[in-house]
Amino acid sequence: MGKKNYRPWTAAEIEELKSLKAEGFTRRQIAESLGRSYNSVTNRIQSLGGTQKTPDKTDAAEAQKFSHITKGDQSNINSISDRIRTPAEALESANIDLDIWEVERTTVNSWEAMGKTENGLETITLWQIKVQLKRKAPHFVLDSLDKLFDRAKEHSPQIPSPKKKSKADPHLLELSLFDAHFGKLCWYPGTEYDTKKAEKLYLDAVDTLIEKTSGWNIEKILFPVGQDFFHVDNWKNTTTRGTVMEVDSPFQLVFETGCMALVHAIDRCLTVAPVEILWIPGNHDISTSWYLVRFLAAWYRKSKNVKVDTSVMPRKYFHYGTNLIGFTHGNMEAHRDLPAIMAGEKPLEWSKTSWREFHLGHYHRAKQIMFTGVDEFGGVRVRVLPSLSGTDSWHFQKGYVNNKRAAEGYLWSKNDGYSGHFSANAR
Repeated sequence: MGKKNYRPWTAAEIEELKSLKAEGFTRRQIAESLGRSYNSVTNRIQSLGGTQKTPDKTDAAEAQKFSHITKGDQSNINSISDRIRTPAEALESANIDLDIWEVERTTVNSWEAMGKTENGLETITLWQIKVQLKRKAPHFVLDSLDKLFDRAKEHSPQIPSPKKKSKADPHLLELSLFDAHFGKLCWYPGTEYDTKKAEKLYLDAVDTLIEKTSGWNIEKILFPVGQDFFHVDNWKNTTTRGTVMEVDSPFQLVFETGCMALVHAIDRCLTVAPVEILWIPGNHDISTSWYLVRFLAAWYRKSKNVKVDTSVMPRKYFHYGTNLIGFTHGNMEAHRDLPAIMAGEKPLEWSKTSWREFHLGHYHRAKQIMFTGVDEFGGVRVRVLPSLSGTDSWHFQKGYVNNKRAAEGYLWSKNDGYSGHFSANAR
């Protein structure tokens, strides 16, 4: 085999090499400028200066590199740079999606090297970053998902919007705003309460419950009235049994405000359906609440859509389709006796119904079953319902605080029984 042609170095080339080297050009750049091979330039530099060959990593410009190689479920990043100094920067430079890949191992090294900067030749730090990654999901799984996604793009049928089912089954809406206690004075922080606030909370609750049940076919509204609607029963500001209570306003003002609040509430209900009012005596206001329902009967005497039950029976019942609903204040009867009382007082309605409940008031204080659950005895569910009123000084002294203040609305299907209930929280 013959020798390769050798082109001797001229004096002009040697001088130019010296000049380029002094200016900081790398051997590879010098080789490209002179049209010489890299090895030829290296040998000539060694012969001129008597210096040993510099390892690659000391030549900053030649040493810098970046590679990203993926094979199957493995991927490797290898970077030597003065700019990429951390694995995170290497991952960003390689555009790694960490939802697909996870880092198995990283390696970080650094060393000093000569490099050309704006100020000429300077010592700079080179960083070697190695990152090994593996797929979180095998490659064949991702390929299968991609194929499914491609098929999904091709499959785009026109699906009509679902038709809303008509709630044609007629319903009774029961608005149970128990224990309003108009006239009650409360100063406990967060539950301040007086006649004006009682009126606002009461009417807001009616609006809220009607709004929440607006999508149902309501054919009648049942409105129990009483259940300690007023806080006191007379001009002396005492309860029916003579207990003196704290009030915020004169008796006549409280009575008038309460009467007109109920008128506004009933008028609102009449925009939805006919209204039937049941008087349920409480223990605070037996006389005054009876005057109230007598006033309502007179006010709506010409209305065919309002019926007022003013009978003196302490317990009332309402039969609607397959439902039998009983009402009592709850402070007199033993709760476990109520199913038997219902069956004895309404045997005919009992035989015609499959859903039976008793709704009670009175217990508007903390830690009561009305807030946490319901009891069922003998096929009758007994519920104790919440109150909108605040915490007065007696309840505060007893520690009956932090109770849930709310009114509730119940939906009764004529054919299927209890359909659910909604709350209007005091705010």
